[in-house]
Amino acid sequence: MFFMQTLSLLQIAPTLAKFFEVHLNSQARPVEQILNFAYSRKPVPKVVVLVVVDSLDFRFYTDFADDLRVIHECVKGDGLLFECETVSSHTTPVIGSILTGLKPEEHGILTNDDVGKSKIKSIMEILEDEGQKTAAAIETKGAEPLWGRISYVFAVDDREDIFEYDELIKKHTISVLKKQDLRLVFSHLRAIDRFAHRGGDLSAAAKATNKNIKAITKAVGERNGLLFICGDHETHLKDRKAKQALHRKATVPLIVCCP
Repeated sequence: MFFMQTLSLLQIAPTLAKFFEVHLNSQARPVEQILNFAYSRKPVPKVVVLVVVDSLDFRFYTDFADDLRVIHECVKGDGLLFECETVSSHTTPVIGSILTGLKPEEHGILTNDDVGKSKIKSIMEILEDEGQKTAAAIETKGAEPLWGRISYVFAVDDREDIFEYDELIKKHTISVLKKQDLRLVFSHLRAIDRFAHRGGDLSAAAKATNKNIKAITKAVGERNGLLFICGDHETHLKDRKAKQALHRKATVPLIVCCP
């Protein structure tokens, strides 16, 4: 089901906080449609997986629908689809906002050098404080500040072979889902972003992402979990920049489903 109103990526963390019944300091409102969807499942999901697909904007989501078939099937199969405003054109501050519900100037994570310096706790750390275990599968620099602060941290070194990188992120995400006490997993796939920046075959990047999402979706379904898939910012394509300046800002998709 596609909801016409535009949301903000800032609303993801407050929605998760309300679902898990923990307190989060954010002015953004939880998304009631998502909460109603989750509560209507029988049984109510015990684990949530949040996958951020780097550079997946709404236009890319529609233009490469055939290559992203699994994500589209998540919506068709009783899932939810929202169009979301983002908070930056750069990944690091957006992920900070997705996980805190705060604008970049509020959480202070603006560049890679800021990672680990913010005193603001992410939704994962807040859950850990309440005795609910969480996990993250992300690039090593982003993972380092989480060591000792959340239960399961999977750090993947950046590398030239971005397909290999995403493959490792997928494997760690699936493996940690076997932990029965786990409540929330955060993962970050990067192939589309890398190919967009370098002028590579975007269809190949989309197909690889689709394959990884398919495996994650299967694993979430086996746990009767709730799956969030979202982009972070507009796809960085040179031929779009001039045109984009003349139109409204790019939006990103947010898909919520119970596979």
